[in-house]
Amino acid sequence: MRTFAIVNFGCQMNEYESEKFREVFYDFGLVEVSSIEEADIVLFNSCAVREKSEQKLISSVGYARSLYEKYGRPYVIVAGCVASIKERKIKEVARDSLFMLSKGYELIYERVNELRSELSKYLNANNSLNKVEVHRVFAYVPVIFGCNSFCAYCIVPATKGREKSRPINEVLDEVKSLVDQGVKEIVLLGQNINHYGYDLGKQEGFIELLEEVGRIPNLKRLRYLTPHPAYFTKELVKRMRRIDTLMPHFHLPVQSGSNKILSLMKRGYTKEHYLEIIETIKKEFPEASITTDIIVGFPNESEEDFLETINLVKTVQFDKSFIAAYSKRPNTPAATMEGQIDPKTKKERLNYLLKIQNEISLEKNKAYIGGTYEVLVENVKGNKAFGRIPQDKLVIFESSFEVHPGDLANVLITDADFIHLRGKA
Repeated sequence: MRTFAIVNFGCQMNEYESEKFREVFYDFGLVEVSSIEEADIVLFNSCAVREKSEQKLISSVGYARSLYEKYGRPYVIVAGCVASIKERKIKEVARDSLFMLSKGYELIYERVNELRSELSKYLNANNSLNKVEVHRVFAYVPVIFGCNSFCAYCIVPATKGREKSRPINEVLDEVKSLVDQGVKEIVLLGQNINHYGYDLGKQEGFIELLEEVGRIPNLKRLRYLTPHPAYFTKELVKRMRRIDTLMPHFHLPVQSGSNKILSLMKRGYTKEHYLEIIETIKKEFPEASITTDIIVGFPNESEEDFLETINLVKTVQFDKSFIAAYSKRPNTPAATMEGQIDPKTKKERLNYLLKIQNEISLEKNKAYIGGTYEVLVENVKGNKAFGRIPQDKLVIFESSFEVHPGDLANVLITDADFIHLRGKA
C-alpha cells in the first residue's frame, strides 16, 4: 500500500490547491498518512507571505531529504509560492529526491495535470486503478487570483501576479458540482475577494457572485475570504444581509489602527473608514462575529501608533485577531524602509496585544453560553464531535445521539475559553 502526506504552509488558497492535489493522490489509490515519516511521497505546498513559513519549508524539505537518504523515501514534491523565489535553494537541499511543480498560481489545473503525469511515471501505475472515494463537509472555491493592491509589506503580487477573476459561470458550475457531491459549506476565496469582477468590467461583481451562489439549491452555508477594507462599502454589507445562506462572520483585515502606519503600508483606507464599515456590520448583522489581521512592529511604528492599534482593538471588540510581527519580505518597499523596529520591541508588542485580544475573545465566547446554535459537524472522535456555528466559532460537543460529519446539530453551549466553545446535543 503506497502512502502520501501533504504539508500545507499558508492560507486557505493553498488549502484549496492542496485539496486538488489530494484528489490526484486518491485517484492513484494512495492512502493519506499524517506524518512525513510514514509517507512514500510528500507534497509541500509552500507560502512566501512570511519569512517563517519559507524557513519551515526549507527545513522540512531538508528533513525529508535525510529520510530519503536513510530509507529511500519519501519522494518530495514542492508546489506553491516559495518555488518562485527559492527554487535554487530548494533544489540544493532536496537534490535528486525532488520534483518541482510549475509556479503560475492561476494555473492550478495545469499543475494538477503535472502532478498526475509525475505520479504516473514515479508509480508506474494507471491512475484509474483503486480510486479512493472521499467525502467533504466544506470546500474552498477560488474566484479571483493574484492581487493589484501592492501593500508595502506584501510579496503576494510578485508571487501570484495581477488579479484575474474566474468567469462567474465557471465558479457556479464548480459550486453546484460540489453541492451535488454532498458539500454543505462553500468558502469562496481570493486575495482581495471583494475586487472580484473588476478586471471583467463589473464593479459589483463580488456581491452579484455572492447572490448567485447563495441561490444554489441545497447549499447550506456560504462564506468568503479575504476582503479588503478599501473596497468594502456600507451598501455591500446591506446587500449581504439579504443572502440567507451567507454566514454572519466577517473577517476584515485592519493591519493597524494608526493612519500614519496604514499610509506607509499603502493600504488605501483610513482608520475612520474601517470603523464606519464595522459600525454598519454590527447594525446589519448584530449576531455576527468579526475577526481581523494585525501587523505589529511595522517600520516607523511608534509607541503612539501602537497605542492607536490597541485602542482600535478595544473599540471594535474583535472575536479573534490574527496578530503577527512584521517580517521583511524580499523586493517589497517596506523591506528597505528606514525606521525598522528591533526584534525585541516587536515581540513585546506582539505579546502585549495578544494578551488583550485573548481577554476580549474569552468574554466574547462566554456570551454564547446558554444559547443553542446550529453546528455543522466536521469531525467525530469517540464520543466527541467537532464543528462550527454560523459565526465560524469552533464547538466541541458530546451528543446523546449519533452524529456524522456533514450533519447539522443543535448544540447547547455550556462552556467556553478564548479559543473555542463546548456544548451538548
